[in-house]
Amino acid sequence: MRINFIAVILSLLLFSNCQSRKDILTKDQEQEITDTLKTIASGFLRSWEPPFYPERALQLFTQTEDFCLIIDGFLIENYSKWAEGIPNFMADDKSFFSLYKHEIKDVKTVVLSKYAGVVTIIYIWDSITAEGVHRKTDGAITLTCRREENGWKIIHYHGSHGDDQIVD
Repeated sequence: MRINFIAVILSLLLFSNCQSRKDILTKDQEQEITDTLKTIASGFLRSWEPPFYPERALQLFTQTEDFCLIIDGFLIENYSKWAEGIPNFMADDKSFFSLYKHEIKDVKTVVLSKYAGVVTIIYIWDSITAEGVHRKTDGAITLTCRREENGWKIIHYHGSHGDDQIVD
């Protein structure tokens, strides 16, 4: 709960620090940011499908101090730990699953300013284990993103999965 509170406060700070009269967006600017946020979120999910692309996944994230990632209650507090772990996490998934894909069900975005936004994707994680067990699992990711010098980056990531449903 503490982490969620911190993420909300940081998002609000991003918004309050970035918004001014001259920062009011046109519909076209807002749509461009919305499209970018959707591309980042879906790009992350696609990077985590075979043959797996750790470099693509890593380039989507900020390397600044405010990086934070939580997946299924597991916290990674800084980019360097995420960068060290992601190739191993993907290698484990590659050896454990023979099929692994994400079926996107819904995407919602909120543009906070020309410098910040939030995107949530609801999806089905469709997998078959190396032993041939077919599962479908509900999942969701919410990303807080910021425009940095080298483009839009994920600064906060929260992902969670429901219970597996075995498919006959």
